[in-house]
Amino acid sequence: MKKLFILLTLMTASVASVFAHADRIGTRQWKLVWIDGAAVAATSRAYLELNAEQTRFTGHTGCNRMFGVVNIQERRVDFSNVGTTKMACVEPRVRRVETAFVRALENVDRFRLRGNSLDLYNRNRIVMTFNAPTKQDPDNGGQRRGLEDMKWTLDAIKGVPVSEIGRTAFVSFDKTKGSAGGNSNCNVFGGSYTATGSSLKIVDVISTMRACEDDGRMAIEREFLDGMRMANRYEIKGGRLMLFRNQRLLLTLNGEAK
Repeated sequence: MKKLFILLTLMTASVASVFAHADRIGTRQWKLVWIDGAAVAATSRAYLELNAEQTRFTGHTGCNRMFGVVNIQERRVDFSNVGTTKMACVEPRVRRVETAFVRALENVDRFRLRGNSLDLYNRNRIVMTFNAPTKQDPDNGGQRRGLEDMKWTLDAIKGVPVSEIGRTAFVSFDKTKGSAGGNSNCNVFGGSYTATGSSLKIVDVISTMRACEDDGRMAIEREFLDGMRMANRYEIKGGRLMLFRNQRLLLTLNGEAK
C-alpha cells in the first residue's frame, strides 16, 4: 500500500508539472529572438502566442499576422494549418525571417522552457528561441497600462484574427463616467462597466441600428458585442487586452493611444 501511495504521488506531481509547463506557454506572448543559428533584430515584430485553451495560436512574422492550430502533449508540440495575411515584405531581412519562421513552426516537435525563454526543437535540434516580455510594458515608460489608458482595437475573436474591416472595431473605457463605448465596425455603441482587480462586467450595451450587409461586418459586429457582454474577466499583456468568460478567451484587442 505504501508503494502504491508513493507511485500515485509521483504520477500526480508529474501530471501537475506537465500542465504547469503547458500553461506557461499559453499565458505569455513570446518574442522571437533567434532562428536558424542567427539572432533576430531587436526591432522585429515577430512573436508567438497561444490562446487560453492552448488549441490555437496567433502571432506576427515580422511582416504579416499569423494564425493556426496547436496541439501540446507533455513536452511535445505540433503547429498546423499555419496561415498568414498577404502583405508584401519589401525588406529582404524581414522577408527571410518570415519565411524561416513559418517553415520552422511547421516542423517543430518539442519545446523546452528555461525561465523566461522558450526553445522549439526539430529532431533534438533547437530551431527557434523566444523570450517572454517583462511584466512592465517598455512601450509605456515602465508603467502598467490600465483599461482606461488606451483605445482598444479588435484584433481577434476567440483566438482567430479578424479581417482588416474587423480591425476598425474598437472600445474605450472612461473611469470617471463608468462608461464603455466605441464602434463595432458598423455601428456606434455604448454601455456601462465595472472593473475590480481582473474582474470585468460590461452591461446595458446599446448601439445605433445601421444595417451593414457587405464584407461580413454584421457577423463581426455581433460577435464583438456579444464578447463584451459575456466577458467577466480581463488581462492586459504586452499592450494587448484580452477579454475572457472564465477561462475561455472571447476577444483580443490591441492598445492604441486615445
